[in-house]
Amino acid sequence: MENKQLKEMANRIKKRRSALGYTQEKFSEIIGLSMSSYSKIENAFQKPSLDTVIKIADKLDTSIDFIVLGSEDRKPREVGDTEKLASILEFLDNDKLQYISELAGRLSKIKV
Repeated sequence: MENKQLKEMANRIKKRRSALGYTQEKFSEIIGLSMSSYSKIENAFQKPSLDTVIKIADKLDTSIDFIVLGSEDRKPREVGDTEKLASILEFLDNDKLQYISELAGRLSKIKV
Protein backbone atom coordinates (compact mmCIF):
# COMPACT_ATOMS: atom_id res chain seq x y z
CA MET A 1 0.00 0.00 0.00
CA GLU A 2 1.43 3.33 -1.05
CA ASN A 3 1.64 6.26 1.35
CA LYS A 4 -1.08 8.14 -0.58
CA GLN A 5 -3.45 5.17 -0.30
CA LEU A 6 -2.70 4.81 3.39
CA LYS A 7 -3.50 8.50 3.96
CA GLU A 8 -6.76 8.21 2.01
CA MET A 9 -7.78 5.15 4.01
CA ALA A 10 -6.91 6.89 7.27
CA ASN A 11 -8.98 9.89 6.21
CA ARG A 12 -12.03 7.71 5.44
CA ILE A 13 -11.72 6.05 8.85
CA LYS A 14 -11.41 9.40 10.62
CA LYS A 15 -14.38 10.95 8.80
CA ARG A 16 -16.63 7.97 9.47
CA ARG A 17 -15.58 7.74 13.13
CA SER A 18 -16.27 11.45 13.59
CA ALA A 19 -19.63 11.18 11.81
CA LEU A 20 -20.65 8.50 14.31
CA GLY A 21 -19.61 10.72 17.21
CA TYR A 22 -16.75 8.61 18.55
CA THR A 23 -13.57 10.09 19.94
CA GLN A 24 -10.32 8.36 19.02
CA GLU A 25 -10.07 7.12 22.58
CA LYS A 26 -13.57 5.64 22.66
CA PHE A 27 -13.24 4.05 19.21
CA SER A 28 -9.86 2.51 20.06
CA GLU A 29 -11.54 0.87 23.08
CA ILE A 30 -14.41 -0.39 20.92
CA ILE A 31 -12.07 -2.14 18.47
CA GLY A 32 -9.68 -3.35 21.17
CA LEU A 33 -6.56 -1.35 20.28
CA SER A 34 -4.44 0.91 22.39
CA MET A 35 -5.05 4.60 21.80
CA SER A 36 -1.48 4.91 20.52
CA SER A 37 -1.88 2.14 17.93
CA TYR A 38 -5.22 3.46 16.73
CA SER A 39 -3.90 7.00 16.46
CA LYS A 40 -1.03 5.77 14.29
CA ILE A 41 -3.53 4.09 11.95
CA GLU A 42 -5.79 7.12 11.74
CA ASN A 43 -2.85 9.43 11.11
CA ALA A 44 -1.41 7.12 8.42
CA PHE A 45 1.76 6.26 10.33
CA GLN A 46 0.91 2.56 10.57
CA LYS A 47 -0.84 0.06 8.30
CA PRO A 48 -3.61 -1.80 10.09
CA SER A 49 -3.71 -5.60 10.01
CA LEU A 50 -6.52 -7.28 8.12
CA ASP A 51 -8.12 -8.23 11.43
CA THR A 52 -8.07 -4.58 12.50
CA VAL A 53 -9.53 -3.40 9.17
CA ILE A 54 -12.36 -5.89 9.60
CA LYS A 55 -13.06 -4.65 13.12
CA ILE A 56 -12.93 -1.01 12.00
CA ALA A 57 -15.32 -1.59 9.08
CA ASP A 58 -17.71 -3.54 11.29
CA LYS A 59 -17.79 -0.97 14.09
CA LEU A 60 -18.05 1.93 11.62
CA ASP A 61 -20.96 0.12 9.96
CA THR A 62 -19.40 0.16 6.51
CA SER A 63 -17.67 -2.20 4.10
CA ILE A 64 -14.01 -3.19 4.01
CA ASP A 65 -14.02 -2.07 0.37
CA PHE A 66 -15.03 1.43 1.40
CA ILE A 67 -12.41 1.62 4.15
CA VAL A 68 -9.53 0.28 2.04
CA LEU A 69 -10.44 1.38 -1.47
CA GLY A 70 -13.01 4.11 -1.05
CA SER A 71 -15.29 2.26 -3.45
CA GLU A 72 -18.14 4.57 -4.28
CA ASP A 73 -20.53 1.72 -5.00
CA ARG A 74 -20.25 0.56 -1.39
CA LYS A 75 -20.62 3.69 0.68
CA PRO A 76 -21.32 3.47 4.40
CA ARG A 77 -24.87 2.68 5.32
CA GLU A 78 -26.84 5.37 7.05
CA VAL A 79 -26.22 5.44 10.77
CA GLY A 80 -28.93 3.43 12.45
CA ASP A 81 -29.64 0.94 9.64
CA THR A 82 -27.87 -1.84 11.51
CA GLU A 83 -29.77 -1.11 14.69
CA LYS A 84 -33.10 -1.13 12.82
CA LEU A 85 -32.30 -4.43 11.16
CA ALA A 86 -31.10 -5.97 14.43
CA SER A 87 -34.34 -5.01 16.17
CA ILE A 88 -36.33 -6.74 13.41
CA LEU A 89 -34.16 -9.86 13.31
CA GLU A 90 -34.20 -10.44 17.06
CA PHE A 91 -37.79 -11.67 16.83
CA LEU A 92 -37.07 -14.36 14.21
CA ASP A 93 -36.45 -18.00 15.04
CA ASN A 94 -33.24 -19.81 13.97
CA ASP A 95 -34.80 -21.36 10.84
CA LYS A 96 -35.87 -17.97 9.52
CA LEU A 97 -32.50 -16.44 10.38
CA GLN A 98 -30.73 -19.28 8.54
CA TYR A 99 -32.95 -18.71 5.49
CA ILE A 100 -32.21 -14.97 5.50
CA SER A 101 -28.48 -15.67 5.83
CA GLU A 102 -28.53 -18.05 2.87
CA LEU A 103 -30.59 -15.61 0.80
CA ALA A 104 -28.22 -12.76 1.60
CA GLY A 105 -25.29 -14.93 0.55
CA ARG A 106 -26.92 -15.66 -2.80
CA LEU A 107 -27.90 -12.03 -3.34
CA SER A 108 -24.39 -10.80 -2.61
CA LYS A 109 -23.11 -12.81 -5.59
CA ILE A 110 -25.45 -11.08 -8.04
CA LYS A 111 -23.85 -8.28 -10.06
CA VAL A 112 -26.06 -5.26 -10.65
